[in-house]
Amino acid sequence: MTRDQFELLAPGGDLDSIKAAIAAGADAIYCGLDRFNARNRATNLTLDNLNGVLALAHQHDCKIFLTLNVLILESEIPAIVRLLSQLNTTAIDGVIVQDLGLAYILKNYFPDLDVHASTQLNTHNEGQILFLNQLTASRVNLSRELNINEIKHLAQFGKQHDVLMEVFVHGSYCIGFSGICYISSARNGASGNRGRCSQPCREQYETTKTGNSYPLNMKDNSAFGDLEALVDAGVYSLKVEGRIKKSHYVYTVVDNWRKQIDRFCDGVELSNDTTELYTVFNRDFSNAFLQGEFGKAMYIDNPRDHAVKHFSKVYQCTSTEQVQQVKKKLYDEKTAIIETVASKTDAMVLTPAKDNSASLKGAIDAPQLKALPQAEPVDTAKLSVLLSSADDLGLINCSDANFYYQLPMGLAAECDNLIEMFTANPILMPWFPAILIGDDFTAAKRFLQAVRPKQLVTNNSGVGIIAQELGLAWVAGPQMNITNSYALACLEQEFACAGSFISNELNLKQMRHIKRSDKMQLFYSIYHPNTLLTSRQCLFQQTEGCRKIKVNKGCLKRCEKRTSIINLKDNPYVIQKHKGSHNAIYSEHNVLNLEVLEQLPNLFSDILIDLRDIQTETQVSIEKSDLIQAFLTLLDNHNKENSQSLHSVIQPTTNAQYSKGL
Repeated sequence: MTRDQFELLAPGGDLDSIKAAIAAGADAIYCGLDRFNARNRATNLTLDNLNGVLALAHQHDCKIFLTLNVLILESEIPAIVRLLSQLNTTAIDGVIVQDLGLAYILKNYFPDLDVHASTQLNTHNEGQILFLNQLTASRVNLSRELNINEIKHLAQFGKQHDVLMEVFVHGSYCIGFSGICYISSARNGASGNRGRCSQPCREQYETTKTGNSYPLNMKDNSAFGDLEALVDAGVYSLKVEGRIKKSHYVYTVVDNWRKQIDRFCDGVELSNDTTELYTVFNRDFSNAFLQGEFGKAMYIDNPRDHAVKHFSKVYQCTSTEQVQQVKKKLYDEKTAIIETVASKTDAMVLTPAKDNSASLKGAIDAPQLKALPQAEPVDTAKLSVLLSSADDLGLINCSDANFYYQLPMGLAAECDNLIEMFTANPILMPWFPAILIGDDFTAAKRFLQAVRPKQLVTNNSGVGIIAQELGLAWVAGPQMNITNSYALACLEQEFACAGSFISNELNLKQMRHIKRSDKMQLFYSIYHPNTLLTSRQCLFQQTEGCRKIKVNKGCLKRCEKRTSIINLKDNPYVIQKHKGSHNAIYSEHNVLNLEVLEQLPNLFSDILIDLRDIQTETQVSIEKSDLIQAFLTLLDNHNKENSQSLHSVIQPTTNAQYSKGL
């Protein structure tokens, strides 16, 4: 293997970290500007110093990728178009995106900018790669939860379609699948999809039955010993996480990975010495997702730096004095690293732009985006109902509503039974989950070929590609995070999409000017249990307890459990695992948003109520059939009396997210 077959991709949260990454031998650096990027807590760059950073990096054969990996609001479209116009005058090597509207604008108005798909797009199946490739993505960052065999399959598939694979190899693990984690957003309006995650998963909770105070806190990811397997899998970019880490951390991690890659390319035996990696910030290390051996051993009941504890164990400390010596040694070593970084970056000076060179300040020629069509106002929205139990199928013939049925994430195991159920109930429509990995994605194709429903909802873009290929009407679900009109235009024009949900993270002001065409249905969920995150990890091992040490295929198919955890800063959260699906965390109370019907009465063509069997603390005092009828009555005649009637039979509920917005 040669060095140009890899890319070592480093984080650049500020100028010092960018310089440190260059000095350590990074091939590329991802960094954000002071807006539109998913690490608001990093210092980030300004437009004023971007050209200087580009010049410095390119002098050292290092690429710069700019993170624009957040959801874009309708009001921000002019600003993002102006920013892209400015970036188009620079030598930027690529932009990293999450928002489908932004990807659409890039494809149609800025074709020269190289597009990379963010980890926030949660890519884990072939269909998603095809979907992103159609939006000109030259590479995708794969979900952290995948094992090496799953990565290899997607890397080989990507090569057939000229899409490179990027994999996280070092740094923080998230407990939930990226892009569909709303726990921080629901709690205080600090959305991970806007780069403002407040990391409630790292916080202290009331001590659980298993004796854990940090039941959602995982060790850090380190694939340092897995380089050979990653090469064999065909991974191109090896990504280090850490845009809010300090420059000495960035230097140390990148330097160790640079040397490991060089050893591999030179045919030298790989190192298993992780001493330096343990010297800088870590929560201990795990490669369990990569190995497909994830479970209890991935957790650590301390979110803070593990370095002292690690070396106290290495040196077999038995007294407080010995631990103090370890602390002093670590302090001295970190000081030495900081001095090394300073000496290696001292000569790295950003050269200001010349007066006659293209400036990022002042006037810029920005393209005029083609005006989007505006559909006629809606008189009365159609009611859609989401079910998840075969016991509820008797409801589907009892009212004038559309009925959807939640399919499991472990679809392969239940595919035959579900084909039979949908064939027997042809007016029932499938609702696909956000996560469909490997055989479960293949099963989605088999299901749709057999059932050919009149319409489907999917929270996974890969299923949208299948539906497009089969000529089926498909709707983008709420977890596809649609927040602007250009995302709707993207879905309709690029993927023959029939409709879309608008994200429940938005408030009134953020959604009221969203436009759709007359052909495009616009959905919104006004009543649902609020899914805060979905995890491939087992959330019961640190809470309720589980006799299994690691997760296996039987867990996905058979496990059915529920518990709750109490964050010491705020409310309890419900943890529920359904047979056939991954673990999930829900808000304590269901969302009930009747305000939107009053405030935006003509925007949505379809309104959803979610009647799945998810046990939150919200209680409904009437039968499901009566509840459906009450919502139908409300849509037909939205008045104060009907609203109060619904509030009285569904208690308690919340609508805080709609008030806060993104």
